[in-house]
Amino acid sequence: MREVVMPMEQRMEKWFEAWKLLMHDMERQGAQVWPLTIEPPAGLEEIERREESLGVSFPATIRTILLAGSSQVQINWSLPSRALDPFSLSGDLGWSLDAFEWPYFGGDEESEDEKRYLCFHVGGNGDMLLIDLSTGADDPPVYSWGHETDEFLLLGKSFTEFVERVTELGCIGAECWNYEALAGADGLDVEGQVAQEWKEWLQTYRTLTFEEAAQDFEKLVLFAKMHGAGDSRIQEAFTQYDWEPILHKWVAQIEQETSSSNLLLWCQLIVETVGKKAEGWVRSLWESGPHYERIGSSLRAYVTAACLPEQEGLQRVLAEMDEVVARKECLVGYAANSHLHHFRSREVILWMEPHVAYPIEGWDELFAASRPQWDDLIRWLDGNEAQRQIALSAWGKMLASGESPSGEANWQEINRLLDVAYEKAILRKEKERVDRIRSSLETAKH
Repeated sequence: MREVVMPMEQRMEKWFEAWKLLMHDMERQGAQVWPLTIEPPAGLEEIERREESLGVSFPATIRTILLAGSSQVQINWSLPSRALDPFSLSGDLGWSLDAFEWPYFGGDEESEDEKRYLCFHVGGNGDMLLIDLSTGADDPPVYSWGHETDEFLLLGKSFTEFVERVTELGCIGAECWNYEALAGADGLDVEGQVAQEWKEWLQTYRTLTFEEAAQDFEKLVLFAKMHGAGDSRIQEAFTQYDWEPILHKWVAQIEQETSSSNLLLWCQLIVETVGKKAEGWVRSLWESGPHYERIGSSLRAYVTAACLPEQEGLQRVLAEMDEVVARKECLVGYAANSHLHHFRSREVILWMEPHVAYPIEGWDELFAASRPQWDDLIRWLDGNEAQRQIALSAWGKMLASGESPSGEANWQEINRLLDVAYEKAILRKEKERVDRIRSSLETAKH
């Protein structure tokens, strides 16, 4: 039986509707979406001018798409940072009349390939989507070119086939790594195991609502994987279930996780859905064993601050920091901040005093996060040079976020110390830091 070929205009209308629905669903579910661009068709004269500037005639199908479909298409979406997407894909598909250009592959001299292919879209990292002119086909093959690997990957034996398949996959692209696991011998494989798993995941993401998930434990777990559990509604939904199966779910995922960047997301789910009931598991992280090796000290400090009683948790992490100092390892501000800022405790400021040094980055963030009192600020402004610069930088950060130290402010002493800080400042940025603080204070008074 002869296959019925759909007219190009009708095929493009199906594409347009699929793209509109995709973007609608992704936006509704909380993904970041950019405005969908589907411009009107180009005029024949516009196309001919572009062909003349390139010195080549577009293949017939490309001409038809530009003349009867759209002169410019742009589709972009990305999942929220809290989405535990096992594929780490994002959406990027597009073309435009003006984007058709001879590619440059980075060599000192022009290569033959730079006149074989015509680029129609460039990904955010510089990878390119290309049509292959060497076949002379009316509907030419599409390749992806990786700017780091200098390799070509077949995405479709024709332009229309590529668009059909990439649309079925949610318009993923246009960086090469988006396609690699889905590429087959004749282009994107929409029927293979990886494609089926990805399409199922994406369809669930697009359609599973909170209202549906809240009625079923497994669906709620899946919803939290896709959206995180920072929303109080999601946290409330988990309270209808025993905490132990919930913790078991997240710990099992941690034990299987191969991506270090996802470990934080699993730990956040424990904190948000189990909270202090996870204290037994957190204490186990302080014992030698595979749990600690997988989590690491910084994440362990995060769950310790969230799940253990404040004094117990803080003393554990402070003791760990003291061990670092005792081993005469360099304790930098970033490391101290990553371990201690979760506690938001003034006791941290007292611990910091003998340990701080240049560079001040990290130390200033930790000071600002640790709920300083005015007395702390005065003491540090009157301390050594590193303490003074840390206090000034931290104060500036607090003012920028609308925060201020607690307690009574001795403004006469504070103004005196600001004068001293300005006089002792050597670098312009140090003087500007004092000026910004004074300016913010004056603005606040009025």
